[in-house]
Amino acid sequence: MARMQNNRMIPGIGQANSIRFTWKEKGMEPIGRESFGRAVLMGVLKLTVKDVLCLQGNQMEGAFDVTLYNEEKHEEIMKKVKEVGGEKPLVHYTVTSLAKNNFRVVTVNMYNPHVKEEDVRAFLGRYMENISSARLLRDSLGFWKGRRSFQALLKEDPKGLGGYLHPPAMFSLGADRGTLYYARQPPFCRRCMAYGHTMASCEDIRKCRICGSGEHEARAVASPRCAT
Repeated sequence: MARMQNNRMIPGIGQANSIRFTWKEKGMEPIGRESFGRAVLMGVLKLTVKDVLCLQGNQMEGAFDVTLYNEEKHEEIMKKVKEVGGEKPLVHYTVTSLAKNNFRVVTVNMYNPHVKEEDVRAFLGRYMENISSARLLRDSLGFWKGRRSFQALLKEDPKGLGGYLHPPAMFSLGADRGTLYYARQPPFCRRCMAYGHTMASCEDIRKCRICGSGEHEARAVASPRCAT
């Protein structure tokens, strides 16, 4: 099995619930796919066929890429690898998670469908990186529902919830209002426009969704473009 000198072919935005096992012994011939599945996955890691969505041989990397059905099993196996990593034949592999903990699929709903995709992506770019092109979400008849889906990585922020920046669930681009949501989105308060709690438990004053000021609400502003 041919092998590159490093493990650089990990997807930029990650591959959900996936783990790469890269053969690291230059002086030894790697075992085949079925032997790997039997000895490493079923033997050392105690996985069953029902746990594994896909087992792929990656010749360019000299590796096997294993995709599991769910995030819980992925975390369980990564933890187990640390516990039993010294057992043969697992000891002959470098194990790397291809999943990105900050990977999100963001659904954005702009109430004005004429808002340009590049404007939405520019807004998301304040909080996220590696943002994909938009996928228009359509109903069963084929009509666009006004929602767009983006794949992206949350930017790291030591002071942010979970160590990441999070785009506000409610926002405005000029005069145009929008909302967004994604899996594992923290609780969002519609009163103070902050993450970490809901409106029911908020003790702050209501802020303007356009400029963030606590001196007025958006509906009280004559012009939607607030002065800073």
